[in-house]
Amino acid sequence: MEKKLSSGIMVALLLTGILTSAFNIQQAKSSGPPPTEWTKAYGGLDIDYAYSVVQTADGGYALAGYTESFGVGADFWLIKTDSAGNALWNKTYGGNDTDIAYSTVQASDLGYALAGYTYSNNISQNDIFLVKADSSGTMQWNRTYGGTNQDYAYSVVQTRDGGYALAGATLSFGAGGADFYLVKTDSAGILQWNRTYGGGNNDYAESVIQTSDGGYALAGYTDSFGAGGYDFWLVKTDPAGNMQWNKTYGGKGSDQAYSAVQTSDGGYALAGYTNSFGAGGYDFWLVKTDAVGTTLWNKTYGGTNQDSARSLVLTSDGGYAIAGYTYSGVGFYDFCLVKADSSGNLMWSKTIGGKSSDLAYSVVQTRDGGYALAGYTTSYGCGNDFWLVKVAAEVHDLAVTNVRPSKTVVGQGYSLLVNVTVQNQGNVAETFIVTLYANNSAVQAQTITLASGGSTTIHYAWNTTNVAYGNYNLKATAQTVPGETDIADNTYTYGMVLVTISGDVNGDRVVNCFDLFVMGKAYGCKPNSLNWNPNVDINCDGTVNVLDLAIISTTYEKIWP
Repeated sequence: MEKKLSSGIMVALLLTGILTSAFNIQQAKSSGPPPTEWTKAYGGLDIDYAYSVVQTADGGYALAGYTESFGVGADFWLIKTDSAGNALWNKTYGGNDTDIAYSTVQASDLGYALAGYTYSNNISQNDIFLVKADSSGTMQWNRTYGGTNQDYAYSVVQTRDGGYALAGATLSFGAGGADFYLVKTDSAGILQWNRTYGGGNNDYAESVIQTSDGGYALAGYTDSFGAGGYDFWLVKTDPAGNMQWNKTYGGKGSDQAYSAVQTSDGGYALAGYTNSFGAGGYDFWLVKTDAVGTTLWNKTYGGTNQDSARSLVLTSDGGYAIAGYTYSGVGFYDFCLVKADSSGNLMWSKTIGGKSSDLAYSVVQTRDGGYALAGYTTSYGCGNDFWLVKVAAEVHDLAVTNVRPSKTVVGQGYSLLVNVTVQNQGNVAETFIVTLYANNSAVQAQTITLASGGSTTIHYAWNTTNVAYGNYNLKATAQTVPGETDIADNTYTYGMVLVTISGDVNGDRVVNCFDLFVMGKAYGCKPNSLNWNPNVDINCDGTVNVLDLAIISTTYEKIWP
């Protein structure tokens, strides 16, 4: 807690006009990220990379990626944990060569679907690989989709009819190079139809969602269309996969989208990275569109090095959480989580990692309002391990815990010094406004920043020039910050302070011999003296002396009108 400023310093501030009653009310805002609750690494002595995480119906988590530590060659790897990240079971799926899972969902039967690609079982080129497991991870069936060239799935969703939609890239079909590839199956993984979208160069779909009209939106990047290099590419289809429209977003550099969501207004938000815009290197890039893909706004987030967004979710407050990795952190690459409001304005960002490289590829908002991020770590575990990070929910809770005026009787025209103590009882740093009131009229407002758990004392000066005689109820209020629900202790009321005739130190509304008697008892005293009485220090210079006596002499025998 800050020490109180001495009265002498306060008077100097008053005389120079630094503290005044003028203020501007501004929007209170959050300024710091919530803490990390726990982290868990999973893996063996070889390479194990996680690319996808979901929170499961029981409150735990399922992580999917691939392992070279277990199984044969590189295999799909699915790990199921409890709500604290403790592994309950794990399963590998694959053949005798390379099988990489990039995406997983928990199915309506509480089992799991994993999508990626396979190069196993004498396949001459990569094929899309879809694995369906039951709630214990036991494989129920698997399917491959593709042609004679390379085909990849990077995203899977379960559709409303119980089937699956997979998005990725194909070199087997389409216009040339790699094309967006959308595969639709029934609930047993039987192919119903597939579609390609693209031009003569390379086009990669990284994310698919089923839209509110039953169609699909695919997001990724294109070298066939757009402004130059790779551009974000958003393709909208009808329920049968027929393209309805497409839009590109980007500049002259390379801009690659990896994740998309449909927003509550029917539009879309896409996240990835840009080196066409932003601070330098590669930056997180968030693009918001309307329902037909027209850009409404876009935002970049990042430092001067490389920052790449890989996963985007809508948050319960209507904003966005974006996860990826940053080279602007403390290690090589670090997990990076960005929280933005509904307009894309940065609320906070957080890096998590060690001295080596740690890359996040997936994020979900958890049911407690926090976040779970998955990727891989070379800083912890055995090296090159699955890494699951749980970030706490934001707790916003401010409290005003004390209001203490320097005196209870103040002469009209002189200043009353007031100390207000505030605490941040939440788990995120906050920037907010604290206002002092006298009889519900604002005296002065100050903006402060407090770390989580922090406390400070703010110093106010109430200049009573032109303030009417009377009793004034003093209180201080910390402005409610976004997300704060416990606001009962945001206001603290001290009680009454009397503004009266200067020299009426005993508050009886007349300056007479009784005031001289009170002054006589405290004459020559300073704070901490035995007979100190702050009401008698009329001019607030920290001592009761001839100057205060002179004030009484000028108003002697004056009575309230």
